[in-house]
Amino acid sequence: MLKKTESLRIQGDYENLVRLNKNYLKIAEEKDYKEGIILCYINISNISATIGNYKRGLSYLSLAEKELKKVKSSVLKARLYQEQSQLNGVIGLYKSALDLNAKGLYYLKNIPDTEKRKFYLYRLYANRADFLYKVNKADSSYIYLQKGKRIDGQGVLLNTLLAKHHLMYTKRKDSALIYLQKASEKIVNTGKANVQSGFVYLTYGDYYFTQEDYKTALEYYNKALDCYSKTNRLYNIPGIYESIAKTYKMLNEPQKEEEAMQKYTEEKTALEDIQNEAINISIDHMLSDKEEESNGAQNKIYLYIVFIVILSLIIVILFYRHNRALRQTKDEFKSEALLLKSRINDSFDELVGLAKKNDSTFLVRFQEIYPEFCSRLLEINPKLGASELTFCAMIKLNFTSKEIAEYTFIQHKSVQQKKHRLRKKLNVPTEQELFIFFDSL
Repeated sequence: MLKKTESLRIQGDYENLVRLNKNYLKIAEEKDYKEGIILCYINISNISATIGNYKRGLSYLSLAEKELKKVKSSVLKARLYQEQSQLNGVIGLYKSALDLNAKGLYYLKNIPDTEKRKFYLYRLYANRADFLYKVNKADSSYIYLQKGKRIDGQGVLLNTLLAKHHLMYTKRKDSALIYLQKASEKIVNTGKANVQSGFVYLTYGDYYFTQEDYKTALEYYNKALDCYSKTNRLYNIPGIYESIAKTYKMLNEPQKEEEAMQKYTEEKTALEDIQNEAINISIDHMLSDKEEESNGAQNKIYLYIVFIVILSLIIVILFYRHNRALRQTKDEFKSEALLLKSRINDSFDELVGLAKKNDSTFLVRFQEIYPEFCSRLLEINPKLGASELTFCAMIKLNFTSKEIAEYTFIQHKSVQQKKHRLRKKLNVPTEQELFIFFDSL
């Protein structure tokens, strides 16, 4: 099923792809074969996300995650984390995507089957390289491209990514062309548009653009647009229109440049609406995971108390026996505390920067740095939405009403109204500053 799914996915034959996985899902359910059910859920999630239905993609991943708790399978855990990381990457949550990708790589170590391990490892390396580019870590990205190349040096995806790397970072156009030619030779030619061709054509367009051969670049961009349109790759389409507009600008055709930019704006707006909905679902899922972790922690309180008591006794004994060594340890702790303080300051500056840019990943990153804040607010009022949590987070970071209005593109009066409504929802007395209330959490 994996091989058939991959072949149909590349061709963009989603109708047969869905049919294939539904048939396998029916068989797996009849035989109560949990691993098969989980794999089908993951595949259907991938199909949904590929054609821009991120909400359905997240829904099927949740089903797979729920079923996976009933079985022990490193292969499926690696596959689940791979798909979760891809979906987070597509909606712009690149740091979460990298974290999930790392979990996938961790579970791959426990897969004894060499063929299966290579099958997934190759894709996880390629995904990780792509996400690292998005967070401006080109050197690290290149390392994972090389790792992937050692597993499958002839693959279309890795060769095209390496060509793109040389175009964007090393500026070695000859090397870029060599990798593009290798990728072209390996494209599966079925006479129909496919995803692999789209990516190769797009990169060829970038290559000829850097060569200032704008007419040839335009031809390849239009070929890429045709492939991605026919295979419903919504995620890639806005960027191609933007490249087409830039090419028309270089060809001094302002009317066609304006038309392409109009299409870029329309496609980007439509995609962002879908992405924002998926981001809110992803945030809700993260908060739900935190709540589960909290409930699990309560069940372990007794064990923690015993552990702490034993640890305290050991520390007391060590204190009396090794007083000098303990002083040295304290010095090390002080050094680590200073380092931790520095990291906290860096994280705070990062959050402020995301908030100022009104970045959609701000709340996710805030939740990572202040994991208890949103959970505490939801204990007070479980009906708070993602936008209200974001607003609370900005107040927590000591943004003024004027600054919040500026960075979220609303009127100062609207900020005051929001604060008034929050006081009611959180039962904050009018005489108490909201910042002080949030800081006490």
